[in-house]
Amino acid sequence: MTKKKTVTEIIFRKQNDEKPITFGEIDIEFQSDDQILAGYDEGSYSENESWDPHYFLEVHRDRLETDEEFERRVGQEEFIKKDSKKRRYENYLKLKKEFEK
Repeated sequence: MTKKKTVTEIIFRKQNDEKPITFGEIDIEFQSDDQILAGYDEGSYSENESWDPHYFLEVHRDRLETDEEFERRVGQEEFIKKDSKKRRYENYLKLKKEFEK
């Protein structure tokens, strides 16, 4: 039987190009198991993709997936399983035909 999974959600995100983010700028209530990711990205410059240096702060919180998310995930897993089996069988038939000649 499939069980509900834990989902990590970003509940706060802030980026500042000029100065570090202070705790006064965080407008959420923390929980004891929240995860705080903070740092400074030096930026990158290239032909295809570039971004400026910046400070960042994110707060992540784990929660159990909702009933809707659970049903959607289980449905997708079942579809992938059936589709994969169908494709394997089709490949089997092609190989069988090829090697029987």
